[in-house]
Amino acid sequence: MDQIKISGIEFYAYHGVLDTEKQQGQFFRVDCEFTLDTSVCDDEISHTVNYGELAAEVVQFSQKHNYHLIETLANELAQHLLLKYKDINEIVLTVHKPHAPISVSFSDVSITIKRGWKTCYLGIGSNLGNREENLDLVSVEIAKDPHLIELSKSSYVETKPYGVTDQPEFLNGAMKVKTTYTAKKLLAFCKKTEALSGRVKTRPWGERTLDIDILMFANEVIFTPELMIPHPEMHFRGFVLKPLCEIEPYLIHPIQRMNVQSMLKQLTDDGMVERT
Repeated sequence: MDQIKISGIEFYAYHGVLDTEKQQGQFFRVDCEFTLDTSVCDDEISHTVNYGELAAEVVQFSQKHNYHLIETLANELAQHLLLKYKDINEIVLTVHKPHAPISVSFSDVSITIKRGWKTCYLGIGSNLGNREENLDLVSVEIAKDPHLIELSKSSYVETKPYGVTDQPEFLNGAMKVKTTYTAKKLLAFCKKTEALSGRVKTRPWGERTLDIDILMFANEVIFTPELMIPHPEMHFRGFVLKPLCEIEPYLIHPIQRMNVQSMLKQLTDDGMVERT
């Protein structure tokens, strides 16, 4: 991807925790670097991103909103630019606050963030209520959210319960989506959508109206108490791999170093992997 940089976009705004900052304001600067494919612009400005308009958009957005933190300004501004300029694949923003109220001598305070459109894969399942309607709810909620785009979706497959077997059979599927969310923000979307389906906490691995798992988030590997990506059990589970193979058979697992089709072939007849 090609890069366009705009450095030192300066404006006067009212971001800060202190009342004096909100009342008196101060100068800020933003450095903006974004990636896109310029090979298709054909020397027509309408086929690329007008960096003059984008710079003006940075100023307008930053003056229209007031935030306590430059961290918030950077994140909200990045999301705004990604949604407004669809040709931008990734954006790096540095927000400078050179006149921050700090009691020691300093030359600048800044934050740099990188945000962009990420391709992700979700596993969805339901074994309570109207299962198909529950799974369809995920598409409905994605369509409402400007930060998410559904790219493809598998057919739904009937699967036996896993772990706890004395419960109804599941309907499972897989989805490919594109998002400007971070992995944690995407997790929040999944939990919110599960709640909308009426899901309540039951026994571990028990019945649920809707379960949404982030299987993969771009090519990232994340290991925290709240979130593990790739999903640590996905390569063991036929009910995950079968629908995922339908939409993306050659997707490479970043840890297993195998594609979905190959991982699925390793499963036994009961949908489990042979463990030694």
